[in-house]
Amino acid sequence: MSSIPNSAMPHAKVHHDDDHKPKPEKKTAATSDWVEDATDAAKAGLATATDAVKSHPKTAIAVGATVIAGIAAAIAAPALRAKDAAEKKAPPKRPEPKKPAKAKKPH
Repeated sequence: MSSIPNSAMPHAKVHHDDDHKPKPEKKTAATSDWVEDATDAAKAGLATATDAVKSHPKTAIAVGATVIAGIAAAIAAPALRAKDAAEKKAPPKRPEPKKPAKAKKPH
């Protein structure tokens, strides 16, 4: 094997590595401004929330528990309603067997 560094021989690099690199997307000025504004707003909101949690940890725990309870209720309520509806549903009535027709009397 040669001891010549790859930087001295740029033509000797492996070509299959270049195919796997993602191509950078071309962004328009309006798109990048919108993304930057949204990112800045999210960072500011996260910083505000973090400060609130640090200054009032018990309140943050209570709020978190309330959110978790709300999510659990939202998931469980439809399942309970479906279960109750299945129990209350009356079984379908079976049709009564037909009576045989009366034989006509000969005249």
